[in-house]
Amino acid sequence: MAKKGAGGGKKKKGGGVQVISQIKAKGGGKGRGKASSGGTSGDGTSARRQLRQEHRQAARAGRGQKRAHGKEQAVEETRQRLRLKVLQRQLLRGPASKPCSERRSVLLELGRLQAEAARQRLAIEHLQEALNISPDDEDFLVRTPLLCLYVDAARSEDAAALLKGPLFQRLLEEAGTSSKRANAAKQAAITVGCYSIALLSYISVYVIREHRKSQALKSAEERLIKRIKAARSQNPFVAEFLAFSPAFEPVFPLGCDLPPPSPEATEEELAMLEALQYCCGGCGRGQSAVWLDADDQIRKFLRETLFEEDEEPPAADAKEDVPVEETPPPLAPLPPPFAREPEVISRWRRAREEAMDLWATEMAADAGLDAKGAEGLEGGEEEHPTDDDCQGASDGDDALGEAEDRRFG
Repeated sequence: MAKKGAGGGKKKKGGGVQVISQIKAKGGGKGRGKASSGGTSGDGTSARRQLRQEHRQAARAGRGQKRAHGKEQAVEETRQRLRLKVLQRQLLRGPASKPCSERRSVLLELGRLQAEAARQRLAIEHLQEALNISPDDEDFLVRTPLLCLYVDAARSEDAAALLKGPLFQRLLEEAGTSSKRANAAKQAAITVGCYSIALLSYISVYVIREHRKSQALKSAEERLIKRIKAARSQNPFVAEFLAFSPAFEPVFPLGCDLPPPSPEATEEELAMLEALQYCCGGCGRGQSAVWLDADDQIRKFLRETLFEEDEEPPAADAKEDVPVEETPPPLAPLPPPFAREPEVISRWRRAREEAMDLWATEMAADAGLDAKGAEGLEGGEEEHPTDDDCQGASDGDDALGEAEDRRFG
């Protein structure tokens, strides 16, 4: 993350690691202190949370404003309303007149349309009935949106029951072990399950503060860290989006249309699309808004836990001939840029550049440094002139003065 300073000096090897360690040293280490992760308004509610709340209220009130933006949106709204009425009539005809598979398909589409209209209760009811028809959910089309809606609606008990049940329990054990090409719907369900259980753990530990005794709190914190790291191993791009959301949201706003995967999509491209579907797509509003609604410190927690963790020094009795495993980079590597790279990768690359600036700024703020101090640390350790350097500069100034005296008399 180290950047070249304005003076064009050389960067030292390992500059990114030095930035983290130096800023931490000046700031006294990390922790859930009073450092702001986005700013707060006068009543203590974050401005970002207010904006997201207004977005949800606007969605609930309907999409009348969007109609004025163009005929295409008005036509699409009318089409969705008509489709919703048709589906509702089909359900009213009674379950006996339709095979279970056909009724389940109708319920799934109704749940999706109700969720897009911010009618969470109705969407949940439709998906619950679809799950009753097919409890195994072999195609993974019910459990994933249903879990997202439970978490978004703050129905933590229902979400926890779903996560602990057979639909997610075995999936969570497979986190980070399968290719994104294996089964896209299954991999998306694993990602949603991992990040949902991590979010519920965070809310339990730091928001509701359910654990009062020190030993219980310590165990809960360890469990939370284990879960958030498991989620990152399943899809690191979700963690990057959440931790640096102010840099990613302008590039990938909530509810944006996601491009389809390219014909020869790489693992990175598929993982990015999966992350974006979770963060800014899915049922209703994206899950990034749900994460950021938890509290004002959650981005700082993610950043410090997943991207700024101190490296463990080698053990005192470690043998010299045993190779030490290299620490993986904090951010998932991107493929080398090329002329016709997929749109999602090029947009992600642009958002990451903004995220690097945001990262440096927030770390400097946590350490009590201003922007100028942060720039001084970005290139590595500051080099101080030696006595020989000072003497050489002095001799050069004297020689220059003598030459000017001889020239101008």
